Amino acid sequence: MLCRVADSLFWMSRYIERAENTARVVDVNIQLLLERYHSDAQMIGNHWGRILDGFGERAVFESIYDEITTPNVAEYLTFSRENPSSILSCIFAARENARMIRDQISSEMWEIINRLYLFLKGQDAERVLRAGVSEFFTQIKEFAHLFRGVTDATFPRQLGYEFIRAGCYLERAYKTVDILDSKHYLLEEDSEAGEGMALEVVEWVSVLRSCAGAEAYHRVYVSDVSRLNVLAFLVQSRAFPHSILFSLSQLQLALHSISGCPLSQFSNEAERLCGRAISQVLYTSASEIVEEGFHDYLQGIKAAAEKIAIELSNRYMFFPIVDPVEDPEGAEEDAPGQLQVQGGTA
Repeated sequence: MLCRVADSLFWMSRYIERAENTARVVDVNIQLLLERYHSDAQMIGNHWGRILDGFGERAVFESIYDEITTPNVAEYLTFSRENPSSILSCIFAARENARMIRDQISSEMWEIINRLYLFLKGQDAERVLRAGVSEFFTQIKEFAHLFRGVTDATFPRQLGYEFIRAGCYLERAYKTVDILDSKHYLLEEDSEAGEGMALEVVEWVSVLRSCAGAEAYHRVYVSDVSRLNVLAFLVQSRAFPHSILFSLSQLQLALHSISGCPLSQFSNEAERLCGRAISQVLYTSASEIVEEGFHDYLQGIKAAAEKIAIELSNRYMFFPIVDPVEDPEGAEEDAPGQLQVQGGTA
């Protein structure tokens, strides 16, 4: 497999996953603010500001817009071409990666991405907000689910599939961290009785909905919505597909399937970092996370995910060009541009 093919499969999957997660976050938080009839401009600004901070987008947003309002944030996270992580930018980038490897993916996969691209290309922010935001974001999520279902049904379980899986679950772990981090202030302030406690419950339910986990959570904890239970569920659940532990575990399986190395060992830096991150998540309780600093803990996981992505790219997708004059021995190695797995060209 060519390095560029592995790179395109990986990023195509990441962009689709990122678009779906962003659609869910924007949809859930718009609904949350609409339900708060007493919301004022300052409260709305603070609410969206925390989300922009969690996503690392505040600086770019403030360079484009004068104030933080629901329409401005919705447009920025959905349609802005200046935001490389907006839904529109992600789908365009996913389609471009798919187009470059059109002969490597199934025709059904290409059709779904192209349909989503054409759907978004014809949308307008103001028209969407007037017509009904929830229906629009529901369509984005359904397209993403359809793409994953078609991929599972039509794409061979070979090396390329593992790069798709790695991209999906790396991005999913990353976004779950961002969503949780946008609410870290809830853990730093003691909740007051009455309305304060009720509002905190609403906030944690919105976090669960943003991670597609509200129904799954209630099956485990019934009606007991508490900060420690939500953290344990979204960070350490072995069964919920959007939890950090589940996502990192699936990423680990993909990395080891690519290299052929047993799970009990590691053959490259990406595998080592992934195994260490899983251990840190697995052996730290929710109460310890809160006591030691929730924000710092999440930032540590996020940093580990970024390093894994870099090491994965360095190992399989891009090789340094060898100068035959400075390194004559290296010049005799296989030419860059080919993915080396288990001692041969895959």
